[in-house]
Amino acid sequence: MDYPFANQYLFEMEASYQRLLTNDSTWRSINFTPTLEYQFFNNVDLIFSVPLAYTAQTEDYDSFEARLSFEGRIHLTQNKRVNTRLVLKGEKRYFLNVDEDAWENSTRARVKAEATISINAPDLYRDKLWYAIVDYEEFFVTDQELNERYSNKRRARLGAGYRLDYRNRFELIFTLQSSRNKIHDDFTSTDNVVQLRYKMFFNPSRPASIQDQTQ
Repeated sequence: MDYPFANQYLFEMEASYQRLLTNDSTWRSINFTPTLEYQFFNNVDLIFSVPLAYTAQTEDYDSFEARLSFEGRIHLTQNKRVNTRLVLKGEKRYFLNVDEDAWENSTRARVKAEATISINAPDLYRDKLWYAIVDYEEFFVTDQELNERYSNKRRARLGAGYRLDYRNRFELIFTLQSSRNKIHDDFTSTDNVVQLRYKMFFNPSRPASIQDQTQ
């Protein structure tokens, strides 16, 4: 859910449930993320969020994670058929092994290039709009790895979205990600993830260049 206010701010709350659709895995995760976004310049947004996650890593290992995330989003092109952005993010991660009551912490940087492409309109701010989503992200751990089953190293996404009106948007996204298992084996795996998203906006008070972002 997204709530724009005071023309320069956006408050967002996102909740999700994730699990692997394989018979031999118990991995599943419940996530909740409050986010505050500020339009610093016309083409620069500053974002602060606190992602929270409770994860069943294995049959006998659960974890809880809280992150402090600071993000800068630079709009390279906007208010056009193709909107492109560069996202720079720094995260401080606090990771709890629930069974052993032991905390770890780690610092991670993320860099993402993303594009949103209007399919049936000259820009991305029309009702009954179809659009495409493309992005690629790299993860860089600057100190120690955490004891988690899926430590993302890189991620590519391709998806499609439909904007019914200002308040309601629907997205279907396919993600191809490379992950490293830090619990049992030091191997890299490639995972395929399908994500369904529903986004609801309230209080249409911000300029179109900010309030109608689809990412």
